[in-house]
Amino acid sequence: MASLSAEGGRNDVEAVSTIAAPPRIGIVLSGWAPAMTLMSGVMRALIEDNIPIRVISTSGIGGLIGLLSLAPRGKAPDQALRELPNLFVSDLLYRFVPLNFKVFYKNGPFAQASYEFREHLPKIPVDPAAAKPLVRFFNDSMDLLATVLTPTGLESYRSGLMSQVSMLEDLVDFAQLRNHNTRFYLSAFDLTAKTQRIFRNQDVGADAYRAAQAMFLLFPPEHVDGHLFTTGATHDPTGLQAIWLHERNKLDMIIALDPMGPAIWRAPKNIHDAFQLMLLNPIVALQVLTFALYANIEFASNQFAGSASQTSAVPTLPKLYRIPFDAPPCDIPPAYYHEMLEWTHDNAVTLESIGYCAAKTFVRDQRLVNPNDFEMQYRYFHRLERRSRQFVRMFDQLRLFAPAFWREHFVRHPEGHWRPRGGTSHASEEA
Repeated sequence: MASLSAEGGRNDVEAVSTIAAPPRIGIVLSGWAPAMTLMSGVMRALIEDNIPIRVISTSGIGGLIGLLSLAPRGKAPDQALRELPNLFVSDLLYRFVPLNFKVFYKNGPFAQASYEFREHLPKIPVDPAAAKPLVRFFNDSMDLLATVLTPTGLESYRSGLMSQVSMLEDLVDFAQLRNHNTRFYLSAFDLTAKTQRIFRNQDVGADAYRAAQAMFLLFPPEHVDGHLFTTGATHDPTGLQAIWLHERNKLDMIIALDPMGPAIWRAPKNIHDAFQLMLLNPIVALQVLTFALYANIEFASNQFAGSASQTSAVPTLPKLYRIPFDAPPCDIPPAYYHEMLEWTHDNAVTLESIGYCAAKTFVRDQRLVNPNDFEMQYRYFHRLERRSRQFVRMFDQLRLFAPAFWREHFVRHPEGHWRPRGGTSHASEEA
């Protein structure tokens, strides 16, 4: 496998001709909002190492990390990502108010006014990575005061607990995104058409982002182009659908972050933790199983296509790799799982450092480790969780991961999709 970096390392023309081109890389970003800094740490490391990412496909809060990685307003991507821990709550204050009142606003007609009021409150500048407990307590107390003073409305009882405000417009430059060379995807579920919609660079705006975050109970559904939307994370929490529909012939590898299912599949420590686990359990389960299904399909098809006589029978898919968070020194110990959903500044900094370390290790190992060892360590197919192995065993018994089975029972249509031999099929819909 060629090095991930676009840098060759030798300058003469003869040497350049012998250096394999770096793989065409895409990354899928999805995860839980309280653990968003795991993703930002990963992206900071990849940016620092000059890894040429051609595609960023996102779901849920991964959309924010992708947008800040490509088109932050008035800042470099690394700086914008580094500042995310300042969106989290003072550890001292969180002991008494275990909610992120800095990000979530009461649903009602005064939410936007409350946000604008907060932006003018006196704050002491603080480095995002610095603990500074007293400074953070003071700053966040100002935001808490504004939250307490904000009236609510009847909307809270009929559509959602919270409102979305213009914070995103202050963080992201959407004009820059539209002109960016990296292809960006953001998924939301269209309640009007009953389909998943995948927004691209040209049509992603603040309205599309808010639609992608509109989870039932938390936020009301959002209107975009006359249609009503909720979050796409409940239908594709991986971001892989965009890859499958639009990029499967344009990429060599996809990088995914460890979905950390075991960190969610546990007993709650309190009622607030139980509420978050209730929301996340079905999404993480779908995420884990979707990754496992894709990993098995791509592994089987790529393995089969590698044989000399069958290269034209089965299409290859981009290989799926995982950046793990269970390998020292960049691991999240099980004893820390019950802390991962807390909106504390300390948790944000801890997870950011782990994500950064894990991505740095991934890039280093890709360059230095024996290719076979790298495949065993990072190829998603080789790192399935127990629940995933249980799931894919059903498909193994049906031979659905055997490309020879596809070749025997399916024929490729001239337009590129596959249909049963002797039967008919519907052409795949593209968002």
